[in-house]
Amino acid sequence: MLRKHGMLKDLWNAALEERIGAWRHGVRINLSHQEKALKDMRADVGGWHGLVHTHEAQTVLKRLDLAFRAFFRRVKNGEKPGFPRFRSADRFRGWGYKEHGNGFRVEMRDGRRHGHVTLFGIGRMRMRGRARTPGRILKADVSRSAFGWSLNLVVETACAERAPARGSAAGLDWGVADFATLALQDGTFQAIPNPRHLDREAEELRDAGRRLSAKARARKISRRAVRHERKRLARRHAQVAARRKDFQHKTSARLVATHPVIATEALAVGNMTRSARGTLEAPGRNVAQKAGLNRSILDTAPAAFLNMLRYKAAEAGSEFLEAQTRRLKPSQRCPGCGGVRKKPLSLRLHDCECGCRLGRDEAAARVLLDWGLAELAGS
Repeated sequence: MLRKHGMLKDLWNAALEERIGAWRHGVRINLSHQEKALKDMRADVGGWHGLVHTHEAQTVLKRLDLAFRAFFRRVKNGEKPGFPRFRSADRFRGWGYKEHGNGFRVEMRDGRRHGHVTLFGIGRMRMRGRARTPGRILKADVSRSAFGWSLNLVVETACAERAPARGSAAGLDWGVADFATLALQDGTFQAIPNPRHLDREAEELRDAGRRLSAKARARKISRRAVRHERKRLARRHAQVAARRKDFQHKTSARLVATHPVIATEALAVGNMTRSARGTLEAPGRNVAQKAGLNRSILDTAPAAFLNMLRYKAAEAGSEFLEAQTRRLKPSQRCPGCGGVRKKPLSLRLHDCECGCRLGRDEAAARVLLDWGLAELAGS
């Protein structure tokens, strides 16, 4: 596996270098040009025959092409470009297969649980896992992480279904102090505590980073010891990410199972986590505080959570409504009279002249619930 991984990593770097060199000479190279050169490359590069499948190499070139397309799209939109980078072995995640039976074959046990997979140039290996909804295997990706190698299958199935929700409509306001605040139709509120996965491990991660830095600077420490410490740190970060993903899956599944209508706001996470550093001419204020807030926002992964809610609601036949924040302004609007009054982020209490007095998040959740019910009534 490592040998195949290294060859495909070298293919990515060579293809990227070819594109950069061609651009410097005013020549344009696209995906089709590089795919046509694969045949000659396989003949010239020693060790490719019998180890690297054509589909594996093509998926690497396709991913590089997608990286360039995304780069040019960001340049056109005036965003941070993010030019495709050369990859070391640690940063090259893996490869893929475009068709079952070409380069890989999966044999599932009875009940579609566990089985064996055969990879071109590698052989037959045991496989653990099962698809939630059985179906015909289309393609696959092989990826490498801190936990080892994994095979991700794309399966063609009928539309996945969940049991219909039993409960009332809810307005959901995402937050940092609480992960989410729910406003229910009976006038009550529910708060989902923020587990703060990163904060709970921050001290251990900081110590592990310092150990890695100290070993990397030491003269009498071997490269193997440094590599081992780096893997330990990566594994700890991967564990935090796995806990975060598990929490979001369970929370989104529970919400979809108990609320047939969920109304929330569309979040622009990129804008929310923009740095306050500023420029040399106009330096920002409260930069450290904003950096801490950005870290807390990203620790909750709101975009991934809303995406889980979106597709799970579709599977359950529930309504998932997203309000445009700039139009509705749920955190500034009063759920009692509908008036809009700008409130700083530090103000955690909504107190309106109309007599409505609620927590800031509770008021925003109530505004979202009222908006969602009005949208359904008007549709």
